[in-house]
Amino acid sequence: MTEETGSVDAGNPEPTVGATTEAAPAATSFLDSVRDADLRGWAENKQFPGVEQALNSYRNLEKMMGADKAGRTITLLGDDATPEQRGEFYTKLGRPEAPDAYSFKLEDGADTSRLDALRTVAHEAGLSDAQFKALAEADVNYFAEHTKAVEESAHMSEVDATAALKREWGAAFDQNVAGVERYATQLGMTEEQLVGLSKSMGPVEAMKFVHSLGSRLGEDTVDTGEPVSGVMTPQQASTALRELNMNKEFMEAWLEKSHPGHAAAVDKKAALARQAAGVL
Repeated sequence: MTEETGSVDAGNPEPTVGATTEAAPAATSFLDSVRDADLRGWAENKQFPGVEQALNSYRNLEKMMGADKAGRTITLLGDDATPEQRGEFYTKLGRPEAPDAYSFKLEDGADTSRLDALRTVAHEAGLSDAQFKALAEADVNYFAEHTKAVEESAHMSEVDATAALKREWGAAFDQNVAGVERYATQLGMTEEQLVGLSKSMGPVEAMKFVHSLGSRLGEDTVDTGEPVSGVMTPQQASTALRELNMNKEFMEAWLEKSHPGHAAAVDKKAALARQAAGVL
């Protein structure tokens, strides 16, 4: 019995001679329609399974950022940013186009030199209009408080100096104060010079200075042989008393009740003693 070869198994058709095997069609992607190669590459790296997932990702981002913020986001500047890039960045943050475009203003007639300088610095630093307003208001308030404190300190210093001068001049205070203007006229000082002297030295020190100069003209000096005229400071009266105590003729008149000049000597020394104590 001859053995048969090349038989075909039941149910398995014999391959057709010359037939070829066709490849399965490649799967399509929703990104195939994206023409921008960079955009398509970016999306492929994200590995979105489909359009629905890509849209859902964008919607979530929009929820986080807010639809009203679209197109208004900014990127922080790098260290190598150009002046133009910085200018554009500051503009987006709300900086005006020029220093004088800041809306904060001082009252009419106020000195604006300090504020103008501040505007220039603020514009160079990129401050927005709102930021500059807050800074300018703080500066104005600080300057006002500082000025008030300086004025109060100056007033208190003047009060203390006046009290010290009253103690120094004693009963002669009113007389000496009234004489300052007279001395200034005799010295040829103008009103402007007196004002300038008061500002530079302080009112009290200026009065003492002018009075000291005026006293050297010969007024307010005491001739121990004549009755006291005017009112002296405690220091002047004390000096005069010491001089009288060393004056032999005056002391004889003061000590001897029978002396013709006794009453005048007693009155003169008593007046000087009161003025040395700061009273009339």
